[in-house]
Parts: sequence; structure tokens; C-alpha cells
Amino acid sequence: MVKERLVSPSRKKIRNLKQYRDMTDDEFDEVFDELYGSKEEETNDIEEKIESKMKDFGEDYDLTDMKINDRLVLRNLIISIISLEELEETFANMRLDIREGNVLMFDRLAGVMSKLRKDISDMQNDLKLTRKLRKEGKEESFLAWLDKMRERAVEFYTEKTLSIFCPDCRMFLGSIWLLYPEADNSIFWYCKRCKKSFEVDLKELYDTGNVNVEDVALP
Repeated sequence: MVKERLVSPSRKKIRNLKQYRDMTDDEFDEVFDELYGSKEEETNDIEEKIESKMKDFGEDYDLTDMKINDRLVLRNLIISIISLEELEETFANMRLDIREGNVLMFDRLAGVMSKLRKDISDMQNDLKLTRKLRKEGKEESFLAWLDKMRERAVEFYTEKTLSIFCPDCRMFLGSIWLLYPEADNSIFWYCKRCKKSFEVDLKELYDTGNVNVEDVALP
């Protein structure tokens, strides 16, 4: 099992990945900030995700004999999987608000996701992870492991994310991920559609299904 601590991906290293080379600097900055953010807690969150996936991977597969080059490929594979998951989430949110001003970005994201899927497949082949591996009497393909990791990611995201809706028109206004969920914090929201201003006690939302209103469909 891989034990070393993985550093957070740097902007320069991510910029050199081939799926981003055709982007302008402004387009890359927008995608990078969407994926990794610019705040320290968001960077730490990415590092925790990488370490968590590496730990899960080590529990399912025997990595004790993996060479350093293969470990680097595995690290890049995990970063690509995380990037793809977060891009898919961004892509799904953008579909709720398609307009002339973001159609080009919408198309760019679709292209990046397609390249990421190919890169993930190539790295799987490089590591021979498409073959079934035996560990502790259990056989499991990498694709099965990937499906399980995605299910865990969805469960974790759903558990941690707070969704805010306008209490009058029921318009979805945004999602929040709290760094300190036990803190007594509140936030003011303004709905441009119906001109409604309201305050939300964030801590209380964990007792109401992570939403501030009832009978709404989560995005």
C-alpha cells in the first residue's frame, strides 16, 4: 500500500496536461479555479481526496511491488479521476443554465471530459488495471472498483453539501460546502427572480435534509 503523502496539484503541472494545452490562459484559469479553487481549504480538500482514493486503492489492490514510475502514473490517474468527477458535476450544473454566453465554455468542458476519459483508459492500460487482480482471496476488476468509488463520492458529496433554494419561487440558488459544519453561521441570500432576501441558518440545514425548503428537487 502506498504510504507517502501526496502534494496538491500545482497550477503549472496541471496546465501542462495535454487535455488543457489547447485552452487559452483565461479558459484554463476558469477551469482550474472551478476544479481546485484558490483558497487554502479548497487545496487541502483536493489533497485529502487524493489521499483517500489512494488509500482505498491500496486496500483493494496489492501495490507493494509497484515501481516509482508506476506510482507516478497511479497518482496522475487518481488526479484525472477526481478532475473528471468534478468536471461532470460542473457540467451538470451548467446544463441548468445554458445560455449564449456560456455555450463555448460548455463545449470546452465536454471536450476536456472526453480527453480525461481517454487518459484514464490509457493509464489503466499502462498499469494493467483492466485485468482482474487477486488479493486476500477476492477478485475485482478496476472498472468495478471505479464504480464503487464513484458511488462513495456521490454519497460523500450528498452528505456534505447544503443546497439553498428561494423560499418563495423555489429557484435553486446555490450549494455550500462548510469547512466547519458545527459552527453557528448564517448567510443572507438574494433571489433575482422574485427579489426575495432571506437569511439561512446553515447549521440547522443538516437537520432538514441539507436543504432550506421542503418539496424541492435537488439538482
